Amino acid sequence: MESLRVRAYKTVPGQYYGTPKELWGFRLRPGRGKPVSIARAFVNANAALLGVEGIRRRLGLARIIESPGARHVLFQQRHVGLRVHRAYVTVHMDRGNRVYMAKNRAIPADLLPGTARYKITVTSAIRRAIRSIKAKAADTKVLGTERLWFPVEAHLRPAIRVRVQRNVPREEWIIHVDGRTGKTLSKYDNLALATGRARVFDPNPVVALGDWKPLLRNGRPIRPPAETYREARLGSLKGTGYLEGRRVSTRPTRKRVRRPDHRFLFESTESGFDEAMVYFHVDRAIRYLESLGYRGRRAIFRGPLGVDAHGTRDDNSWYSPGLRRLTFGTGGVDDAEDAEIILHEFGHALQDAICPDFGQSDEAAAMGEGFGDYLAASFFADRKPPRFRPTVGSWDAIADGGDPPCMRRVDENLTFEGFDHSPNADEHENGKIWSAALWEIRRAVGRDVADAVIIESHFQLDGFTRFARGARAILDADRNLYGGRHLARLRRIFQDLGIGPVG
Repeated sequence: MESLRVRAYKTVPGQYYGTPKELWGFRLRPGRGKPVSIARAFVNANAALLGVEGIRRRLGLARIIESPGARHVLFQQRHVGLRVHRAYVTVHMDRGNRVYMAKNRAIPADLLPGTARYKITVTSAIRRAIRSIKAKAADTKVLGTERLWFPVEAHLRPAIRVRVQRNVPREEWIIHVDGRTGKTLSKYDNLALATGRARVFDPNPVVALGDWKPLLRNGRPIRPPAETYREARLGSLKGTGYLEGRRVSTRPTRKRVRRPDHRFLFESTESGFDEAMVYFHVDRAIRYLESLGYRGRRAIFRGPLGVDAHGTRDDNSWYSPGLRRLTFGTGGVDDAEDAEIILHEFGHALQDAICPDFGQSDEAAAMGEGFGDYLAASFFADRKPPRFRPTVGSWDAIADGGDPPCMRRVDENLTFEGFDHSPNADEHENGKIWSAALWEIRRAVGRDVADAVIIESHFQLDGFTRFARGARAILDADRNLYGGRHLARLRRIFQDLGIGPVG
């Protein structure tokens, strides 16, 4: 017993109970006996230090985990016959039975309530749990329930744990309902999402080769060679065998592909390739937004974005605000074969998710097109040779000429004075003015800052916004995110392009 007492150690303090959450920085002499006996003796020897003097007998063995280098013994706390959620003590020892760390989430005896008094029945808890995820009972299956204690800061609440499987969308929720009030204490989707593999262009064959001439024959695009592809990981798949996940779903696509092994290794001549391209690139773009802080309650997209990967034979693609869906055309080069076209259209979805029905005036429509071009160029710029960085859609527009060929550029020498206000004006052409402004911001402050302030600025715009309002919103975003550190450079860019007045 004495040999298992910790004398010199480091600690991570707990937040609520006044006991250490973790002990580490020591390695004791080898213990005698089986791992569970050593772990139990360790807890007894250090009960005062861990704050578990009054509950040692209520720590039951839950599990012993063997890893290549160590053994991990987990004890679960129980109180008046019920399991205490997340309340455990874990003892870690190396293969020589030398204890080197302990973790402690147990509730001290003086914080334990007397009895568990329930006012809510299990049946009522099930109804409330299903209601909390906005599901219908007919579309769900209850996989199990359990009465337990649920910690809320320094207090324990009697609760009912409900595990619910939902069919559409495929989810598996664990929900804790307060046993007295019926309120939802916690809920999360515990479905283990699958991963897959896909063959994709990133962003397109022209960039992969660094040249477009080998991809043309008699002025027409040819089948891209093997070296223009790369194999990519697909994340957050629902496990149905289709390309549908937490952020993206190709459900609107007719005759969509299904691969139970989640290996979508197609070539561009196969219809499943377009689906894999859109899933991979949109999923990655939304992950990027999450990395900027737009996740959880700040998430911009609250559900999977629908995609029709080949919804029209025309050489055209679009985002529908009414359906909240991306649609890609197959005329000429399939639009979904070029990730820069995918990101351009995703830009419209992003704007609509932040500011519904964005683009209802001439200037707002131009800003929408300019932002889509900027987003595509900015997202892939660091993966491209310098001469291709300001271009968008070099594979989609390969047969259209240009050096290099592209759908549009974001670095043209344009000012707001050249904005075409005529009734038949092309918002794509006017959008070049806005994309040039955004690209100058990126060149001045770098991608990270530029993307952050440009995306953040949309939260104070409306569907009828103007260039000047957009510029002021970017300045406000810099004040909010960076304390105005970049205001002088941003003002100079807008003034040089004749966009203003700005604050």
